[in-house]
Amino acid sequence: MENTSEKFDFQIILESEEVEESSTYWQKQCHMLYDQIRKKLPEGSIDPSSRKGREGEKADIIISFDVLTFTGVTLNSFYVLIKFIDVWERNRKKANVKLNSRNGDEFVLSNLSVDEALEIYRNLQQEDNEQE
Repeated sequence: MENTSEKFDFQIILESEEVEESSTYWQKQCHMLYDQIRKKLPEGSIDPSSRKGREGEKADIIISFDVLTFTGVTLNSFYVLIKFIDVWERNRKKANVKLNSRNGDEFVLSNLSVDEALEIYRNLQQEDNEQE
């Protein structure tokens, strides 16, 4: 039986060729994905990115839902995540989904089958474990 208890940390970056990342529309679209994942992720956690507000901006801290940070994600949780991303991506114009691993590797998850995405996840887990 395969060990699925190993946990992995990474970021997902949501981009669009047609919509500006900081637009209200895009942030709402990304926020919807965040909410779906947050409610259904069996193990691990998800957090949106935050940055300091620039001079003249109303908020000191800006929450951005186009970069999502995942911690403690197991293979089972990653499977759920990929299913949500697949549905979300199919319903967005020109959406790209990038996965950044803790060791700096970057993979584009757009138009990948679940099996291909799971294989990438396993490889990233193995590489991170070898570096520790």
